[in-house]
Amino acid sequence: MTPTMRCVLLGCAGVGLMAVSGGFFSVASTQNADSALPVVASASVPFYPRTALLAHIEGVVKVRVTTDGERTSAANAESGPPMLARAAEQNLRSWQFEEHAPTTFVATFQYRIDEPGLCNVGNSTVVMHMPSDVQVSAQGVHTCDPVSPIRSQQDR
Repeated sequence: MTPTMRCVLLGCAGVGLMAVSGGFFSVASTQNADSALPVVASASVPFYPRTALLAHIEGVVKVRVTTDGERTSAANAESGPPMLARAAEQNLRSWQFEEHAPTTFVATFQYRIDEPGLCNVGNSTVVMHMPSDVQVSAQGVHTCDPVSPIRSQQDR
């Protein structure tokens, strides 16, 4: 099984539809040669914070995660934009793991804004290489006046 989880979220402002491919919660990689990362048993899907999206804030967030052997016991951002750091910390607190020796590791969340769609907020994409790497992208917001096309057609 692959350690990659791919989610496609439709309608980020409301209820999302999640399509998963690959090994959702299987992790076979190690952070360093000495210690294996814990296997994630369940987690909430991270969303791009709407306020950060509207403010065009993107970037990389590094969070030091401490586990108690089953759950995240602490998640403290070490770097990254504060608004995105809070979202990453909140998401990591939802993670539960298969039983393991308590450990600490760094999870990296990459938030990216893609080109805007026409007059709407489009789909978001989440790719999770659990538990060490999470990529969250959202379509940028393009402001427009939906009445403009109607006026243009009437002027013809």
